[in-house]
Amino acid sequence: MKLLFTLLAMTAIVQAEISVCGTEELLPIGFTDEELTRLDEIGVNTISTSPPPVGTINPGEYDPATGIMVRWPLGLPWELLISISSNTELWVICTSAQQSTAEAALSGAGCNMANVGFINAETNSIWVRDYGPWFVMLPDGSQGIFNYSYNRPRPLDNNFPVVIGAEWSIPVYTSTVIHTGGNYMSSGLGQSMSTDMVYLENGGDEAWVNGQMEDYLGVSPYLTYADPQATYIDHIDCWAKMLSPDRILILQVPISNPNYAAIEAVADLIGSTPSPYGTPWKVYRVPSSGNEGYTNSLISDGHVYLPVWDSSYDSGAFAVYEEALPGYTIEAFPYSGWLTTDALHCRTRNVMDNEMLLIEHTPVDPLQHAGVPVTVAARIRCNPANSLAVTEVAHRSGGSGPFTSLSMTSTGADSFTADIPGLPDGEQVEYYIRATDDSGRDEARPRYAPNTWFFEYETSSTGIGGSTPFEGFTILQAAPNPFSGAVSIGYLSDSPRTVALTVHDVCGRIVESHTLEAEAGAGSLEWTADEALPPGIYVIRGVSGDITSQRTVTLIR
Repeated sequence: MKLLFTLLAMTAIVQAEISVCGTEELLPIGFTDEELTRLDEIGVNTISTSPPPVGTINPGEYDPATGIMVRWPLGLPWELLISISSNTELWVICTSAQQSTAEAALSGAGCNMANVGFINAETNSIWVRDYGPWFVMLPDGSQGIFNYSYNRPRPLDNNFPVVIGAEWSIPVYTSTVIHTGGNYMSSGLGQSMSTDMVYLENGGDEAWVNGQMEDYLGVSPYLTYADPQATYIDHIDCWAKMLSPDRILILQVPISNPNYAAIEAVADLIGSTPSPYGTPWKVYRVPSSGNEGYTNSLISDGHVYLPVWDSSYDSGAFAVYEEALPGYTIEAFPYSGWLTTDALHCRTRNVMDNEMLLIEHTPVDPLQHAGVPVTVAARIRCNPANSLAVTEVAHRSGGSGPFTSLSMTSTGADSFTADIPGLPDGEQVEYYIRATDDSGRDEARPRYAPNTWFFEYETSSTGIGGSTPFEGFTILQAAPNPFSGAVSIGYLSDSPRTVALTVHDVCGRIVESHTLEAEAGAGSLEWTADEALPPGIYVIRGVSGDITSQRTVTLIR
């Protein structure tokens, strides 16, 4: 596939950065003048393989990780490496000849050497975010690596995912799609984002690129946006960052900044786009003069490593992260090498947990009917070497006090449900899901609950047997649930209306769509699952105007 670049978009004139040990002039994140003469070499040593099995998942950055990769010689401050090695495994990429020097330097700087490991590999640059492995979870719960053609003529970098796959005995699945890690964000639930540079780099063939993302990563929908900064780099991590499956951080610059209008437009667009939960993305804004790239942080297992610029905007950025990610530890790191377009995120990459304990859950509708039990469903799966120990839903009402735990019942195909008892009208209910396995892994959704935010809903009288008039449209309980063939879904409408009905799998893909002409009052519809659909959790969603309602059902075979 022909590679298309424009020099205006992809060329950078920046002062060369020297590694912190002073031994190497580091390659820039953009092209050097010499590399611009070798664009035809991009991807020449990429050998494609068959895609991984259907059902493969690409975790989000905020999903369980066991370490962080960096490359030696370094383009990172020592304080960051000390912090990383205090919190998790610090994996240092270097050659075998460099390892003793790197080890002595890291030890001398004060790193916790018990948490430092080395990956012996030759590389061209420090930009491990851009060329490093994209970890995936295969359908059986084991780990794989997605590999692609790195969008720079740097053959050692391009081959690094293959090297680490061999060194760590992880299967590698390679596509010839031209891509870069800084221009990619995964929700962990099927929806991912990039700038539309990915299409330009692949000859403008949007359908082919989208197909590769779905085949190799299970990504659908793949959302792309014109880069609002119009910089040489066009990476999405320069101005946006997914924080959770429904929270996203977007840069906010002064109205005098030439990129102001474009950034505001894309923030509004994303804020009106459904997240994997079916509700619009909750957009947090982080103010910047335009010279600080606060979205270029790294989230790794409950910690946020935030680049700062000794700017008057630093404290505000710190506060925004605290607001958006309660329960996380936020640490700030100044460094003379940070640029707006390449900072901490560009130079680091998570090592995702190779025995990840998976919990997938679509939150229940925020408005539930008073006095009716609320079914909470989730897909929970551990690594094949482990066994589940605990699966439970914890809930409370009133906004304070202890949580009550309910054991979840297995309904087959990694699906679990529990019913939160019905409550009177006007109750605010908070809940989270927790699972453990016999390896000692202990996960929750939302992650780190109960020390962070919760899923929520409010009970309300529907007008049937109550005094509060019902307004709008809502999907009621489904029965039987779980079901094996057909399921009946109740609904309530305040007036005749047309409702677009869609059925989504746990990755957010639409598997069926229908139009319902709803009459005023209570009614019901029946969905018969196609025999080709695998067992699992499905979300039935109804949209009428600006009203969205959904219900989770579990298909068993």
